[in-house]
Amino acid sequence: MVAVIRELLNKDQVKAIAAKLFSAQFVDGSSSGGPLGKDIKKNTQVPPNSPHYREMSEMVLGAIRANETVAIKGMPRRILSPIFASYMTGNQYGEHIDAALMGPYPGMRTDLSMTIFLNKPDAYEGGDLVLSTDFGEMVYKENPGDAVLYPTHYLHRVNPVTKGRRLAIVTWMESMIPDPMKREIIGDLAETQAILTSSNVDKKAVLMLEKGRLNLMRMWAQT
Repeated sequence: MVAVIRELLNKDQVKAIAAKLFSAQFVDGSSSGGPLGKDIKKNTQVPPNSPHYREMSEMVLGAIRANETVAIKGMPRRILSPIFASYMTGNQYGEHIDAALMGPYPGMRTDLSMTIFLNKPDAYEGGDLVLSTDFGEMVYKENPGDAVLYPTHYLHRVNPVTKGRRLAIVTWMESMIPDPMKREIIGDLAETQAILTSSNVDKKAVLMLEKGRLNLMRMWAQT
């Protein structure tokens, strides 16, 4: 399951974050890339002790928690503080898989990853987010404020930036439904219910569908 979420951050939020990043201090980002980071990750990121980090982080986390698509597709239980990343010409992040556990010991299980784009696609060349899925490679280079939500177990990469500067936010979620197949089933049922609710079908059918979705959540959810 991969979901492109349009305008997860609105224009004002993107503008506010971009303004803060303009004057922010960036440090070497390879340290957050695990044991292979120094070999495959070439970028910079804003350190958590940066003056504007907390304000930007709260803005992003608030937008994620309020987003209906995230709630339906991800059903997040916990969300990690985001990373604000910069890719200049020559920077890239080679093919990798994100850590299964992140954060302070014992760590948070990572079920879903999210990339939020901050600048226009024509502001830089290269820098595509590429996911290796069961259906082949999927390539993303979205508009400012748009996000891509995808299973953390996918191999993925950021192609080399050949011109300009790529700004993006990344974060990870632990879902209440750990199993990706079960999570997709519940998400599909929620979308079907929304479609039926907006049509003229028998309300009893919608009610029974909702009953099945909620009972599956009772069976599978870990809170």
